[in-house]
Amino acid sequence: ITVHGDYAYIVERDNQIGERAQLKALYRVKLADMIPAELGGELPVVSKELVHDFIPDLAANNGYVLDKVESFAIDADGTGYVITDNDG
Repeated sequence: ITVHGDYAYIVERDNQIGERAQLKALYRVKLADMIPAELGGELPVVSKELVHDFIPDLAANNGYVLDKVESFAIDADGTGYVITDNDG
């Protein structure tokens, strides 16, 4: 999870590789919608917005769709970076 501006950015993945991969995406949630709640009670539900689907990028130029899109960061200029890990 990366917080930048008014949003929390969240990477979601399915841990599948190649053609089995269905979900490698970046979503965001408005910070204003994230309301604290007591554990054990009813938790509020927030709406997430798709920011970017990484599968077309990973598959471009006959690329291999990795299972582990792991991290997302935003630098001081506002450029976003995604990190993958193949455990190798």
